[in-house]
Amino acid sequence: MILDQVSITRSALLAHKQQLELTHQGYDLLDKKRLALLQEISSLQEQVVERAVELQNVSNQSRRSLAMAEAQSGIGGFRVPALGFHANPDIRVLENKVMGVKIQRLDLSKQQGVEEDHDLGTASVSPVVMDAVKSFDQSIDAILRLADSELQLGALMNEIASTTRRIKALEHIVIPRLEAEYHHIRMMLEERERAEHFSRKLAKKLSERREMNQA
Repeated sequence: MILDQVSITRSALLAHKQQLELTHQGYDLLDKKRLALLQEISSLQEQVVERAVELQNVSNQSRRSLAMAEAQSGIGGFRVPALGFHANPDIRVLENKVMGVKIQRLDLSKQQGVEEDHDLGTASVSPVVMDAVKSFDQSIDAILRLADSELQLGALMNEIASTTRRIKALEHIVIPRLEAEYHHIRMMLEERERAEHFSRKLAKKLSERREMNQA
């Protein structure tokens, strides 16, 4: 806003003072939120690293189980089970709030890949093949846990970026503008009061001089 367009009144000065106080309060709240988000993000980053390592370990174990099953059963030992294998992972998306931020999360309450989820007759399948199946089921769980952490982390990263933009806007644009307008209004009112005081004194002197001349 151009300073010349600001209303120079006592009410405008009071309104700017109140708006400045509210804006500073909003700035402080956003800054506290940003710090809390940083702490939550730091914790989630550690969780993502831990779950990524967990997935890597489970995947390595799955590949070893697969290699062992293939070595003992041969390719033919996988063909029939593969035709009858129909995994039906139950993946549900939930909505949660973290630091007041709406976040989509994966429902991890149900373990994936239990035997009843497969159309697979365990009696007709080699134990080493079933071990490989179970090992890869564990990989599904690990993938979902990692994806859940990454969903939360991504949402909080977006939120902290938005919060930081708002803080910078307040710090570099809104607050300086309000302060400039407030000081401008106060300065102009003080100048107006000085001019009015000088005018009153001058009018009083002129009035006294006229009275003396008339006496």
